[in-house]
Amino acid sequence: MTDSGIARPLPDGPVLSSGRRVRGRARSYVVDKPLIAGAIAIFAILAIVYTFSIGIWATAGASITADEPFYLLTTQSIIHDRDLDLNNQYATRSYTEFFDHRDGLWRQSVPAENGRLLSPHNPGLPLLLVPGYLAGRLAGAQAQMLLITAATFAFTYVLAARLTDRHGLSFLATLGIGITPTAFVYSTELYPEVPAALTLVLGLLIVTRQGRPGVRDAIALTVLLSAMMWLGVKYAPLGLITALVFLVRGNGNARYVFLAASAASGIYFAWFHLETYGGLTPYAVNVIYAGGTSTEIIEQHLALTDRFYRIWGLFIDGRFGLARWAFIVFPAVAGLALLPWHGWRHHVVLVLISTQLLIATFVAITMMGWWFPGRTLAVVLPLLVIPLTLLLAELPTKLRWIAGLLGAHTVATTFALAHAGHAREIRLAVNPFEMNSPVYQGIVWLFPNYTAWDAHTWVTTVAWQLAAILTLGVVTATQRRRRGTISSVSVPAVWVDRG
Repeated sequence: MTDSGIARPLPDGPVLSSGRRVRGRARSYVVDKPLIAGAIAIFAILAIVYTFSIGIWATAGASITADEPFYLLTTQSIIHDRDLDLNNQYATRSYTEFFDHRDGLWRQSVPAENGRLLSPHNPGLPLLLVPGYLAGRLAGAQAQMLLITAATFAFTYVLAARLTDRHGLSFLATLGIGITPTAFVYSTELYPEVPAALTLVLGLLIVTRQGRPGVRDAIALTVLLSAMMWLGVKYAPLGLITALVFLVRGNGNARYVFLAASAASGIYFAWFHLETYGGLTPYAVNVIYAGGTSTEIIEQHLALTDRFYRIWGLFIDGRFGLARWAFIVFPAVAGLALLPWHGWRHHVVLVLISTQLLIATFVAITMMGWWFPGRTLAVVLPLLVIPLTLLLAELPTKLRWIAGLLGAHTVATTFALAHAGHAREIRLAVNPFEMNSPVYQGIVWLFPNYTAWDAHTWVTTVAWQLAAILTLGVVTATQRRRRGTISSVSVPAVWVDRG
């Protein structure tokens, strides 16, 4: 087995699951029926689970809120007016089809000089939601998102199995991360994070495949990374990292095709946004940033000194911490320390996760907003399956029960959240952390609340940091004993697989 997981390259051609060798110029591969069956099972299980996230209210007065109505408002405009101008939608109050607040829908943007009223968001998600909205309005769009989320984790399972060569553990890890409260909620909320995660996972399947990527891979990756940009310019760093890996690994023709296609896509993207929004991002039409240049808007987002705590707060904050809501994330984070000790594919995963963490820390204006916890990390949430799988593989069998308990607690928290939501006990974008379930509230004292730096916040922060340092130290020391120095797996030549 190789670092990519499925099979060792075969000089005479690929071998099918039947054992028959196929000769020709095709790249070596194995048709892995159990892998396909596992992906289908992941998709089916999660699709069923995610249906229970439909119908949970976002606020006391509406089922969706924050940016969600404006994505759908643009979808309406695309369908009915064939443009992005929202004036007709406001004039006819067509938003009542999906936004049921008694006060109506507020305005999130200011009119342009030509009078057009545009949503301050990239149009990729509204365009993506057209089929679902045509099929069933809000419920149809949510059902489409549900299927996209289930597909994202199905492909994540394939990626994790290939990178770790642990199909069974990858299956369990994928289910564990896929049923976290964050994945559960965003499976049907109308945000671009999950579709962007799908493009990222599919892109990784291309750039980490066995053998050197070819021209067809170049075209497919261009489409995926272009889609990621149209979903949100905030995903550009993740797309750039994926593109650089392809440029290192692709053959000569593939590189030229990728560069040419990406350049054409980028030029059109820049032209469209400059013509439509007056800048490279749509943020300039937002009521908050109206009149500002792209540079000024970026400067308003960037900050360092007062946000450093988010590096750990994004995981352990008592209200908005990703791991606070999903205990299975704790071993996944510990598993990040294993990634440097494996092949270059794992290094890419670590760089992607770390990059998004830095963006969520120093670029995102806040980690606490009118949304469910974990939004700023949702795009790389599926990638946590890989370090989680690696950790499960390293743990002695008698210790895996600890991870099992953390996974069970995560699932219990998700179902408690679903129950509280359907019972109208909480609102997802307002007060999910006030649900009465003892599964959630019984351990609230373990976590800091970064809305106030009191004694409890300091004590719990230090305790969690010490626990993290100890855990990462143990993992690292164990790897050093088993594998020697890290340099043995860091030879640049491994970036090119020759079948």
